[in-house]
Amino acid sequence: MRCEEDVSMVKVAASLILGVCIALLLPSCSPKRAHAGSIILYNPVEYNDFIVDHQNATIRHMVKLTEAFDSGTEKEIQMQYAALVNRSDSSVAILKQLSDYEGDTLLRNAAINLLVFYNQVFHHEYKEMIDIFLKGDSATDAEITRLNTIVEKVRTQEDKLNQQLSVAQEEFAKKFQFEFEAQTP
Repeated sequence: MRCEEDVSMVKVAASLILGVCIALLLPSCSPKRAHAGSIILYNPVEYNDFIVDHQNATIRHMVKLTEAFDSGTEKEIQMQYAALVNRSDSSVAILKQLSDYEGDTLLRNAAINLLVFYNQVFHHEYKEMIDIFLKGDSATDAEITRLNTIVEKVRTQEDKLNQQLSVAQEEFAKKFQFEFEAQTP
């Protein structure tokens, strides 16, 4: 009789241990839907938010640079510009590592297109714009005209890419049945 009780106790203990192990491991066994390097995204909202977070991080750096134009010194402007370029380089690299989400690539590709556009502008046009801005009153009329041309060209292309990203987000949310609200940085 004592032996049967011992066996029964061992079975109960083993069942408890197995139950605890399953409870601890089950969440980590959720199906991985997408990844970016070592970052795992388990649902469409996480995927969308991951993209939006990188877009917003870049936009926040753009705002900081704009604020430096308004009240900063040349050193502050150059520091904020360098931070913007670094952030942009990083966001592009990370989003290029982002896998599709259950075969869907529209959202990822639209976000990459926008961030690559920003990155190219930051590396080229922004540098030229900063150089003109820092000339202050000594900037020529031709340089001011060039500055305005750059701003208009960038704005037109940015609007187009932002619209494409918005449409992609709407389609992604509809396809994966979640609601989202446009976020601001």
